[in-house]
Amino acid sequence: MDRLDLLPSPVLVTDAQGHIITANLDLLALVGGTADQWRGRYLDCLLPAPSRIFLQTHVWPLMLRNGTVHELYLHLNNASGDRVPVMVNGRRGHWDEQECIFWVFFVALERSRFEAELVEARGRAQRLATELSHANAELRSIHQQLSQHTQSVESQNRELSVLSLTDPLTRVGNRRALEHAVEQWQLQSELGTPAALLMVDVDHFKRVNDTCGHDEGDRVLQELARQLQASKRGSDVVVRYGGEEFALWLPGAGPDGASAIAQRVHALVQDVKVSQKSITVSIGVSCAQQTLHQGRDMVFLTRLLHQADLALYRAKSAGRNRTEWHEGPTGLS
Repeated sequence: MDRLDLLPSPVLVTDAQGHIITANLDLLALVGGTADQWRGRYLDCLLPAPSRIFLQTHVWPLMLRNGTVHELYLHLNNASGDRVPVMVNGRRGHWDEQECIFWVFFVALERSRFEAELVEARGRAQRLATELSHANAELRSIHQQLSQHTQSVESQNRELSVLSLTDPLTRVGNRRALEHAVEQWQLQSELGTPAALLMVDVDHFKRVNDTCGHDEGDRVLQELARQLQASKRGSDVVVRYGGEEFALWLPGAGPDGASAIAQRVHALVQDVKVSQKSITVSIGVSCAQQTLHQGRDMVFLTRLLHQADLALYRAKSAGRNRTEWHEGPTGLS
């Protein structure tokens, strides 16, 4: 049994343009025929001429504007060709994943009351015909406003997405941006593609905060971030990993490429000065190679960061202002 047949009223389902999709047994008992015979025909084929006018001039504008109509009076042509007064409720919905309108009819026993209602509707029809053009214009205006609002929301969502990946002080990426960049490389790079990670830490940064204040420390971090951006290639990603520590993700860079970037970093940070003296940085480097085919290793970045941190620790221990390397490449396995 069709689920519509369980409802205790005549029910009709049309698409958003009014073409009949299906009907329950109570409606078919009223108008005759089968669901297959009515399928694809326009809704107004069930109505006499006055109700067709009322449908076009009143019911459809309300449905388009509100998505629902309640307690409207029409006539249906029954199987014998007689007019049957009905009260109609309608609402937009979905039928088998298709946008549709559900129409529920209640047969009116007090026929004269509904006839009077229809006569009044005829009087309104001429006024509504004029108002219909204004309603259509209003709907076009609403559609335009909704489109503009949607574009505004999409723009705001893009801005929020960028902000969620950005360090607010230095305006470079944050840890999440690094995770996203490495994940994309894992999923998109070919087998054997190299990459490198540089961990960059400001030497004696605590002295800057202690002697010059945190505002000066923030300025140093901001200028360092700009120099790191100037040192990278177009495909590289600079992030503030935490405190005075930054990371440079170099997709496609082998040892030679990573060494060249590290040398540029050491050279460019000399332009960042505190009390007329250039700052220095220590750098730890870890290299990697793609060994999976469009796969993602969940712990790969953790290993790479750990290895770069160990190399950075050696750079600090060896006197700072230098680059140290993790021995051996890191593969994805």
